Amino acid sequence: MLDFNSVKLKHIALHKVGNKVQEEDLVLGEFELALEEGSNLQKGVMEYFLKPIKEGAMYHFWDESGDLNLNEMFGFARRLFANPFDEFMLQSQNMAKHLYGNSTHPRIKGGEFYVAYLEDCIVDGDVVDAIGLFKSENKERFLKVSDSENGQFELKQEEGVNIKKLDKGCLIVKSEEDKGFKVILKDSPQKSVEAQYWKESFLRLMAREDSYYHTQNYLQLCRGFVEDVFNEDHNVEKPQQIDLLNRSLKYFSEKDEFNVVEFENEVIEEPQVIDAFSDYKKDFKEKYEIPVYDEFNISSQAVKKSKKDFKSLIKLDGGKVQIAVKGNEQYIEKGFDNDKNMNYYIVYFHEEE
Repeated sequence: MLDFNSVKLKHIALHKVGNKVQEEDLVLGEFELALEEGSNLQKGVMEYFLKPIKEGAMYHFWDESGDLNLNEMFGFARRLFANPFDEFMLQSQNMAKHLYGNSTHPRIKGGEFYVAYLEDCIVDGDVVDAIGLFKSENKERFLKVSDSENGQFELKQEEGVNIKKLDKGCLIVKSEEDKGFKVILKDSPQKSVEAQYWKESFLRLMAREDSYYHTQNYLQLCRGFVEDVFNEDHNVEKPQQIDLLNRSLKYFSEKDEFNVVEFENEVIEEPQVIDAFSDYKKDFKEKYEIPVYDEFNISSQAVKKSKKDFKSLIKLDGGKVQIAVKGNEQYIEKGFDNDKNMNYYIVYFHEEE
């Protein structure tokens, strides 16, 4: 649970971080930014920083050697938490230098790098300090209208950052230091180099095993089972596939706790399909090297995020015709017309709306 309603912005710094291999500059700020407490500017900045973080997953800093002290960002954060008043500018500069050193792929965009120190964040019920790291890369064009003294309007084009579109961000929470701090990462649907360098090279994070993590893993397992096993290659038609995905999502949406026996009996139902699902689960755990537990608390946030990955549409002829399957898949029949040499669906229904 994240609650930023009472959060206080105590320190904020800005640095310009370019792409190192493109020979763009690193320009370090020497002084903190001055934002008036309670001003519209400060409120806009806080919305820009924190709103996207609420949808993010939680991680820990880590190092493949097992020694957390070898993770540079963990060290910078620990020193900043220990003495935020004296260490803020120095550690924010160290973080900017570290980011610049990891901006080595030609597709990585330069931009403004903000470091903020926040108090009174509520994370999982605890009131804690946090360090916010935010990067803006993409600029948009805006039209600005201003009045002149003689009553004639003046129109200008300006370039700036859309405060509703944060490119990259994370919140380092002063909690669980022995495990590598809680780190909340802004959700990014992209799997590109530009998105991954922030998480894997700059921050070096590993997933924190919590309800969000376990729920997300199991929903990914369900989707993978339908795509790889419960499919046309095994004589399972599209309506049946979508129905299983819908019932899986319905189970996770309505329950507070997951139980594998209950899930298999209520959602999968058929013994042969349950056996195939169990076999796939074993392969899934080995392939992705992630734990898949039989019981855990369900995260509504993870369910909400995963909904967009669960497709409920049957697309025909490149999407020219689409059938949305929300349930009652037994009322949809597929066939083949020999005269027309075409497939067809028959849909049965009680009334039209």
